[in-house]
Amino acid sequence: MNILALGIAICLSIFIGLFWLHHSAYNRNLSSTVVKNNSRVTKGVSKAVNVELDEFNGLATAHYPFGMSVIVLIFSISIYASGGHFQGWDQGRVDGNVDYLVAANITKGRMQVEQQPQDEMALMALAQSYAEGGLYADSVETLTQLISLVGNDAELLGMKATSMYYRDARTFWPETKQVIDTALSIQSDELHTRMLLATDAYLNGEYAIAIKHWRILLTNQSQPFNRQSITNAIIKAEFQLDEMNQ
Repeated sequence: MNILALGIAICLSIFIGLFWLHHSAYNRNLSSTVVKNNSRVTKGVSKAVNVELDEFNGLATAHYPFGMSVIVLIFSISIYASGGHFQGWDQGRVDGNVDYLVAANITKGRMQVEQQPQDEMALMALAQSYAEGGLYADSVETLTQLISLVGNDAELLGMKATSMYYRDARTFWPETKQVIDTALSIQSDELHTRMLLATDAYLNGEYAIAIKHWRILLTNQSQPFNRQSITNAIIKAEFQLDEMNQ
């Protein structure tokens, strides 16, 4: 039994135990109060009242809390079972599950590519779905297949370099640098490539380099992107640079 399941079992046991103790104490107090009140009305029927109350309290004590306990257990187990995989919660492993909407897009994309392996749009959509789901190795493979069909394209190469970067745990291996160089040789202000280089530089505290890449990106007139966000990023990086130089 894993630690999480054991903890849940202990908590439920404590809760149910306290519930039974409280219910038993309540029934004892209720029985005593009712008997006293009935004794004042008539002593002749007190014995019969006591017998009936004992039977009633016995049923209540046995059935009501038992039923509530069963309901609590069933409800808790249902939530536990429907909430996902918990066996490895304390093992520090990355959850490889993909959001169900992204997973649906991936499944749909795979089917389209299987039916039309030469469809450029289907390959592009599948590569993007893989990247959205964090399946960067699959994204790289799909983009490689697409590039082999259409030839070297700056945007596709930038997307491929980005997926390679995240596939390799935010590391620029020689093959990734080669893809980046090829993309920039085709289009020096390519969106995905410059964003990748700027983001990596910023995360590593190289603010001047990040600013350089973002400023080059702002000269891009062929790919749509949020220019105000890039401008804000430059301002933030300049502030960080000033802080370092003080």
